This record gives sequence, C-alpha cells and structure tokens, in this order.
Amino acid sequence: MKFKNIVLGIGIFIVFMFLLHNGIRAFYDKPMYSGFDSCARAGYIDDSYGGYRYSYPAYPEKIGVAGQNCTVSKAVREQEQQCWANEGQPIYNYDDRGCTINLKECNYCNKEFNESQRSYNKVVFVIALIIGIIVLFIGYGILSIEPVGSALMSSGIGAIIYGTMHNWENLGNLGRFLLLLLALVLLVWIALRLNKKEKKSWMFWKK
Repeated sequence: MKFKNIVLGIGIFIVFMFLLHNGIRAFYDKPMYSGFDSCARAGYIDDSYGGYRYSYPAYPEKIGVAGQNCTVSKAVREQEQQCWANEGQPIYNYDDRGCTINLKECNYCNKEFNESQRSYNKVVFVIALIIGIIVLFIGYGILSIEPVGSALMSSGIGAIIYGTMHNWENLGNLGRFLLLLLALVLLVWIALRLNKKEKKSWMFWKK
C-alpha cells in the first residue's frame, strides 16, 4: 500500500471517530447535573468540561461558631446512616451556633444522575454497535477500493470499541465475556474470508 493511502486511511478513521462522537452528542444529549432538581438543591452545577462542582458546600462544617464543638444526636446519626445506605446524600439543618439539628433531606442527586448516566451509556452502546457493524461490512464489501475499504473496516471496529467502552461497567462479567467472544468470532471470520480470497487470487495468478 502506498504511503499516501496509509495517510488517507488513518485520516478517514480519525475523522469517522470524531464524527461518531460528536454526532451522538449532537442528537442525543448527555445527562447533566443541571437537569436534576435534586442536584440543584444539593448545590451541584455543571462546569464547562461536562463534569460538575459544588456551587456551595454540600457538607457544611459540623462545628459551631468560634470552634465550639457540637454534639450530634443518635437519631440524626441513624438518619444519616440510613440515607447513605439508600445511596443518598444527607443535607442538614443548623442552629444559630452552627450545630447540626436534624436532616433537612436525604438528597438523591448522585443516585438519579448515575441511573440516567447508565441509561445514556446503554443507548450510546447500541447506537455505536449498530453503526460499527454496518460500517464494518460496508468496508468489507468495498475492500478492493483502497484505502477506503480498510479504513472503513477499522472505523467500524473503532465504533464497536467506542460503544463498548461507554457501557463496559453496565455489562457485567458475563456480558463482557459474550461481547468479546462475539467480536473475536466476527473478526476471525472476516480475516479468514479475506485471506481465502487472497489465496484464491494468488493461485489463479500462478496458473
């Protein structure tokens, strides 16, 4: 393969991966903390990098004014532990001395956001998987047109990997094993088909 074809193939792959990523983001919004009322109450705001930060302390100091120590009641501690057990975040009420009185609420911002994020990753996985398989077979079908064929095959594999990485934590051990097994079988099948064609072509030339 000529050097210019190698450069073009790499360029097609890189542009395709950027197109896939930005295309999904353009038509399917990523969950943001600002979209949840519970996160607004807890003081989360989205930053310019797609993450989050606190607009005010989510865990104010449990120490009274002038460094005066405060005693937290057993009931508050039990409520606090129950909140953590339910994957919530305790938000407290304070008296004039700055000491904890009780739990204002058990905020489920992180739980709601994580559930939304998992759902988002599953959809991204399905979209990337479908696009990847389609592009992979298109590349396989026009492999004789270089560097487009091989670049599209690489792009299809890249799309499958991209989707899998997004949804990796949601798959579980069995799901990961089955997905990797199917990917391996597909790649081996394509490799065998390609080498079989090349072998037939070479034998025909020899005759």
